[in-house]
Amino acid sequence: MPRGNNPHGSEPRGTGQEMAAPPPDATESRPGGHAYLFGLGSPHGGDRLGWLAAEWLGDALRERDDLTVARLDQPVDLFLHAVTPRDRLLLVDAMRGQGPPGTLKVFAPAELPNAAARLSSHGLDLASTLALVEALGLFRAGIRIIGIEMPAAAGPETPPPRLDAAQARRLHAAVLGWLDAG
Repeated sequence: MPRGNNPHGSEPRGTGQEMAAPPPDATESRPGGHAYLFGLGSPHGGDRLGWLAAEWLGDALRERDDLTVARLDQPVDLFLHAVTPRDRLLLVDAMRGQGPPGTLKVFAPAELPNAAARLSSHGLDLASTLALVEALGLFRAGIRIIGIEMPAAAGPETPPPRLDAAQARRLHAAVLGWLDAG
């Protein structure tokens, strides 16, 4: 799929929605390549946090031509995008067991807690997908994961969570720090 910033993220797989390409020189002049921010999740319960974060960040960062923001329903869907070894990757996903609801934690792939790495209803889990990414030599410019703690009782029937203003500010600051560091 072409690159570009779609403020509302791409729809889950199977919709065929494509994203616009950035200007030709937008990523070529940056040593870190293009930046991808993918919100992982589903339309159900606490797992929707990754999608909500991606939607909000896509709106907040829509002026950035060096960033593609999209929603993914499973980690391997990142391969639907035209990624290269020079690109950077930031994944935002719901997590459980790392603090009170709304807690944000930033991880390198090797720092993923075992529970977070295995807590996946996304098919091939996050840790396995990142191992595949590494084996393929993609995203050599860097990979980070931001976990957002969901409510402990969150399940498929739980109403979708919301990012409050303080969480949104922390998330925005973490993403800007990641973008500016690249």
